Amino acid sequence: MKKILCTIILLWLLVPGWAQEFKVASFRLLPNDITAWVNPVRDLNDEACALIKVVGNRDFAFSTPLGIVQRKNEVGEIWLYVPNGTRKITIKHPRWGVLRDYKFPVTLESRLTYELVIEEPLLKVEEEYPRVRKVHRPLPNTTLDESLQAMPTSKLKSQRPAFTSLLTIGWDHERPAFGVMLACMKKHGLYVHGQADLKSLSVDGECRKDGSIPSTGDTPYYTGSEKYSRYAFLVGGIHSIASLCYIYEGLGYGKRQVVWETIEGLKLRNKDYSYKGIAAELGLLVKVRKMAFTLGVITIKGEYWEPTVGVGINF
Repeated sequence: MKKILCTIILLWLLVPGWAQEFKVASFRLLPNDITAWVNPVRDLNDEACALIKVVGNRDFAFSTPLGIVQRKNEVGEIWLYVPNGTRKITIKHPRWGVLRDYKFPVTLESRLTYELVIEEPLLKVEEEYPRVRKVHRPLPNTTLDESLQAMPTSKLKSQRPAFTSLLTIGWDHERPAFGVMLACMKKHGLYVHGQADLKSLSVDGECRKDGSIPSTGDTPYYTGSEKYSRYAFLVGGIHSIASLCYIYEGLGYGKRQVVWETIEGLKLRNKDYSYKGIAAELGLLVKVRKMAFTLGVITIKGEYWEPTVGVGINF
């Protein structure tokens, strides 16, 4: 009988220790916190409450002999509005038990803010993060290929073609001709280039560079006015010669026309300075980040030469 009684007493002493696994770490007045003063919450007697800011787990539940007027779950803490004169509080948790009738060091006063810090028990790693055992099974009939080697970083870049669009300008006797150049390339590629001064000249006949008319041999008087028109359309290849440098060459068709005007108002095409037929182009393209620049030359039948420059963007 004595052994049974001792066992009951021992269990009675140990059960509260098992049930309650947390404690109040600190309680203090927050003299600089005016939350309860600026935004008061009133009890049934229309009296402003005291505010307890609880630092702890949101699963905690609270009660006081005078009741809890309002509870707010804020970021990192719980706000409890309790009546003026509260002296005790009971703290409950669904897993860690109950701390009953914790007595505050002072009586809580209306419109003042207090802080209550609850020290929670340390959780075992296995309890919070269950251990997952991974089983690795080798694939059947597979062997390690020891011949594999790391690929250089430069080869990991995208292999899709690069596209470039440029606006070009050619120069002839202080008269520019504008054009568009489109290119698609990786190591090698293709491009198209069209350039013109957008002028169309009508003529009444022809003359030579000395001013004479071939059909009659006469040499009329000229006003000294000269008019020019030209265009070229080319297609060709473009090739990488360095990391950001390309060379391009192409063939196509071009035409240049020079017109002299007589004092009678006749417009004569100067056949010695006018050319049409096969056109060729050679140039250099350089990429700088998203920009592209070209420098080249266009010729018509190897008799007329025109320098060109261009600027554009890469896609």
